[in-house]
Amino acid sequence: MADPVRLVRLATFNIRHARSPSGKVDVAALRQACAGLQADVLALQEVDVATERVAGADLAAEAAEACAAVHAFGPTMQRQPGEYGNALLVRGVLEDVETLALPRWQRAEPRGAVLATAVLADVGRLSVAACHLGLGGGPMGSEAKTQLVDVLGHLGRRPPPRVVLGDFNLSGRRARPLVEATGMVLAAAPPTFPARFPVRRIDHVGLAGLTPRRVAVARAPVSDHRPLVVEAVTSRR
Repeated sequence: MADPVRLVRLATFNIRHARSPSGKVDVAALRQACAGLQADVLALQEVDVATERVAGADLAAEAAEACAAVHAFGPTMQRQPGEYGNALLVRGVLEDVETLALPRWQRAEPRGAVLATAVLADVGRLSVAACHLGLGGGPMGSEAKTQLVDVLGHLGRRPPPRVVLGDFNLSGRRARPLVEATGMVLAAAPPTFPARFPVRRIDHVGLAGLTPRRVAVARAPVSDHRPLVVEAVTSRR
């Protein structure tokens, strides 16, 4: 008898510290946007925790509460007060959480990734990496490429199925060979940036041991990115 096929909903969203098009930080709109994605696994970038520009709010915790999810926050910068970085949200259990500082160009903004095991009731265990890659190297994306290879290397040491999500700051054409070199598939998707009239696809989801079934780019009331949502299927063993 064949194993039952299970559906998992994956999403990545650079939230730009919950800033609306008017320039106002809107935590309620962020909560609404994240909950509306209905993601089992959600990667967030440009997340502020207890900083002045978000009036001391913990955006990672706010988003997780709205999604009925647990979360792990991986700071990349101290903001005095507060921190800034990436968050990984899971509607299930998070285990083996690791915060990874990525190699960077001199004087470039620190970048990082959060790696973990996501345990989902209907799917089982997934090895997940949520990341935000750098801008150094101009249009060739040399810094982001180096960082992506580093993230994929760490993720590859974890058991399949595997998922990498995030703002790569790389086009699909530049990211795909690096992702596929590890045996993963980069989900094909519409442009995600800038939010008002998207022309570039720099937010990505890569998969191994899962097959993308449906890909969509959502609208959101905050950020200069649109969220990317990938529905994928696997078999439960």
